[in-house]
Amino acid sequence: MRKHALTILAAAFFVSTSARASNVTEFPDNGSEQMGRGGAWVARASDPLATMYNPAGLAGQPTRLTLQVNLPFAQTCFHRMRDPNDTTLDTTLVDANGYYPKVCDDVGTFPVPSLGFTWRATPRIGIGFLLTAPSGAAAQAWPEFVTTSTGSLYPAPERYLATYTNAFYLEPTLGVGVEPVDNLRFGASFIAGIANAQFSNGSMAVNNTGEDPRSNDIKATLSTATVFVPGFTLGALWSATRFFDVSAWYKWSAPIDASADVKTYANYYNLGSSVVTGNSALSDCGSGQPAGTCAPGLGHVKLNIPMEAKLGFRFHAPRHGIDAAELVHHRDPMAQDVWDAELDLTWANDSAIDYLNITFPGSNGTGTIPVNGTPGTVPPYASIPHMYNDVLGARLGGDYNAIPNKLAIRAGAFFESEAAKTVNGQQLYMATDFMSGARVGLSLGATLRIPLKHDVPATQGGAIELSLGYMHMFVTDLNNNGSGGDGIRALAGTACISGTPNAQGICSDGTPSNRSNFYVNLGTITNSVDVINFGASYRF
Repeated sequence: MRKHALTILAAAFFVSTSARASNVTEFPDNGSEQMGRGGAWVARASDPLATMYNPAGLAGQPTRLTLQVNLPFAQTCFHRMRDPNDTTLDTTLVDANGYYPKVCDDVGTFPVPSLGFTWRATPRIGIGFLLTAPSGAAAQAWPEFVTTSTGSLYPAPERYLATYTNAFYLEPTLGVGVEPVDNLRFGASFIAGIANAQFSNGSMAVNNTGEDPRSNDIKATLSTATVFVPGFTLGALWSATRFFDVSAWYKWSAPIDASADVKTYANYYNLGSSVVTGNSALSDCGSGQPAGTCAPGLGHVKLNIPMEAKLGFRFHAPRHGIDAAELVHHRDPMAQDVWDAELDLTWANDSAIDYLNITFPGSNGTGTIPVNGTPGTVPPYASIPHMYNDVLGARLGGDYNAIPNKLAIRAGAFFESEAAKTVNGQQLYMATDFMSGARVGLSLGATLRIPLKHDVPATQGGAIELSLGYMHMFVTDLNNNGSGGDGIRALAGTACISGTPNAQGICSDGTPSNRSNFYVNLGTITNSVDVINFGASYRF
């Protein structure tokens, strides 16, 4: 008898969440200046992106409009190892060393825009508005099938973690910076996040041994959205001397908390068979169930967003011949300085991401939403462990104004510690959603400023600015060979291999309900990232 049930998202990021420090969900940083300096920018904060990165820097900025675009080229590859406890018939692709073929996501690139405007309301007050998206990889497209040695198609080995991710996250941000006393600035901004995401993966239809994945595995697509994720940033910037600035920044965000719906595709991996679909958003579940059995938004997704903080120290050499009046309540490093160098120390509370919480109605391991074409139900608890460490980072970068007020060149580097939890040398909960290894980045950039007025001080004249930035990020490999004694299990449409779960949702063999009795994230995960940024600004 054919046996089918449901899977939902096994391991995929809800959205590329908003973050601006060492957060595991992103890499530094949006903006040509920011990225070209290795993210060492919190004490410089000299363009409209300061609305997010350090709103204290809005005080003293000229009125300016900017449009900048990040183009990330990121690739993640997974070389999966078969768990010795796996007793299913999924051995067609396994080599003599126990490994499946290496597979990689192939999404190409996508633009990550930032549109910002700053208004010099008074010599001591600046107001900024920024429309931006996180600096990360918000999409992945993994193969759903691979070709066997005989030329036939077979379910791809990474399917239990993810096959498709498409996340949209927009962050409208309003900020203000003030200079209450000379050379001391404070700022704050309010963020109103808007999120929409869709994920697909495959998993076991029934929790059993001796099953063929072509007939036992199915595919599901989870859709979720929320229109309001509040957050804020706070910043301070102290120009202690003409040569030295000190800055601090803090960010907080509410969790992403949203309803969800799931579409199921039974027989999807059984090529040549008729695919049977279901939809939890339809009243009859898409399968002729009694009206009212299902309804839109029955599922629930929640992801905690880490707090973040930065501390920055900036040394700069003022140009000779600048009128002292131009330095009062004006911040324009490209016109005022010969060079600058900045060191930032960063912290992100990534340990707040313990689970990606995914729940549907049910209790004691028994779901209540039926799945069309199967005898199973949607698992009531499908949360995915991440168990990250807090991340510490250091960034070093600077600018050299090769032609004062016309051409600046820059370079930078950064380091961020490993977010993935390591036990006995193994990253137990490694997954393909976040680049959670230790990270080192190298970057370069430049800005060409074309002054439009030549008979006024440089800090007051209008100009067009064209910017370019490039970053390469090295990420340490993640490994889990099973010796750490834990990992990510595949979701399954039935609770246990035998029997029923107890009141705590644990099966008699000790595994959680609706989970396989083997791990599906064993092996090695590798990452590579290159980012190019293009920017154009108009200074009034």
